[in-house]
Amino acid sequence: MQLDIINFTTKLLSKCIPVKVQHFKKFQWDSLTFEKDSDFFSMINYHLLKCIEPYLKQCETSTITNIITPFNTNHYILCISKEEDEHLVIGPFVEDPITDDLIYPIINNLKLNLDHSAKLKLYYQSIPSIDATTVFEILSTINEYITNNQLPPRLNTIDLSILPKQDSSYDLFVENMNRTSMYKELEDRYAAEDKLLSYIKNGDIILAQKQFAKYPISCSEIIRTKDSVRNTKNLLLTANTLFRKAAYFGGVHPIYLDELSGKWAIKIEQALSLEVLNNLHIQMINSYCLLTKEHSLSQYSEIVKQALMFINLNISSNLTVKSVAHEVGLSPDYLTRLFKKELGVNIITYINKKRIDTSIELLKSTNLSIEEIGDLIGLNNTSYFYTLFKKEVGISPKQYRNSLKSK
Repeated sequence: MQLDIINFTTKLLSKCIPVKVQHFKKFQWDSLTFEKDSDFFSMINYHLLKCIEPYLKQCETSTITNIITPFNTNHYILCISKEEDEHLVIGPFVEDPITDDLIYPIINNLKLNLDHSAKLKLYYQSIPSIDATTVFEILSTINEYITNNQLPPRLNTIDLSILPKQDSSYDLFVENMNRTSMYKELEDRYAAEDKLLSYIKNGDIILAQKQFAKYPISCSEIIRTKDSVRNTKNLLLTANTLFRKAAYFGGVHPIYLDELSGKWAIKIEQALSLEVLNNLHIQMINSYCLLTKEHSLSQYSEIVKQALMFINLNISSNLTVKSVAHEVGLSPDYLTRLFKKELGVNIITYINKKRIDTSIELLKSTNLSIEEIGDLIGLNNTSYFYTLFKKEVGISPKQYRNSLKSK
C-alpha cells in the first residue's frame, strides 16, 4: 500500500513540477558504476553517486537532506524509511542561473578540460530553476502523509560544491568533514530549534524570546542564493512553517493556523528590505505563542475539544446546550457534566464569556456600533448584551470604548 502511494506521489509530482522526481532504494545506487573520465553525463552521474554515498550513511527516517553537488546543482532527498530503505529524491535543480563566473571555477576545481565549458553551459540550460523552499514544503507534506509523522522534518545539508584539489578522493574529503565540528554545530542548532518550537507549542512567550535571543536563526543555515533579501525571506517562510506546526501540536485548530500563517507569508513576501525582514522573527514568535495560549485545546478530551471548537467558530449563532450537544453527538446532560469537569464552568457561562471576550476585541479594533457588535457575537438583544458585558468587565461597552479613547 505504501509503495503504491509513493509511486502515485512520484508520478503526480513529475507532472506538477519541472524537476525530476525519483523513488529509489540503496541497492539501486550500490549496483551503479560510472567512470568519471568517460562521456560527459557519466561524469555528472559519477559525481552525483559520490554525493549520494555520504547521504546513505547518515540518513534518518523523516529527514530531508539537501545535497549540493560539485556542479552547484541541488538534490533534495526525503528518507521515507531508513529501515525499509525508501527514499524520494527531487533534482537536479538550481535556484539561480549558473553563470560563466561559476562555470570556470568548477572546471578548475574538478580539473576538467576547458572544452567541457560548452557542454556545461548546455547542461545548465537544461536544469530547471525552482525555489528550494517549495521543494522542502512538498517533501514535508509527503513525509507527513506517507509516514503519519506530523512532526516537521529536519533539514540536513551535504554541501560538496567546494571541493579540495583532486589529490584526494571524495571518501577522504567526507571523512575529513566528519572530523570537523560541523556535525556538532548542526546537532546544537537542531537542539536549540527544537527547544524554541517546544516553547511556541506551550505558548510561552518569555522563554521563546529568551531562546531566540540566545540562539538566533541564521541565513547561513538555510538554502543560500546570492540575494540576501531572498535568503532571509526563504528563512522566514521556513520558520513560518515550523512555528505553524509547533502551534498545531500545541492544540490550535488549523483554521486559526491557516489564517495566521497566511498573513505572515504575505507580509514576508511584501517586505522590501533586510531591515524590515530582520524584525519579523520575534514578531512571528510572539504571534504564534499568543495564538497557542489563546486557542490551545490540547488539555481537553476529544469530545470537549469538538464542543469548544464548535462554540468558537459559531459564536455569532444562537448557541444553546442542546445545539452544541447535538453537534458532538452526546446528550445535553452528559456533555454538561463533561464540560463542567474539564473547564470548571457550565457551557452557557463559557459561551457568554467567549462572546464578551470577542466583543472586547471588536471594540478595540473596529468602529462598529455597539448594536452591530452585539449582532456579531450572537447577542442581538442590546440590553442583554450590556448586562452581560457589565457583569464580566465591570463597566458598559460604551464606557469601555470611551476609556480606550482616553488612553
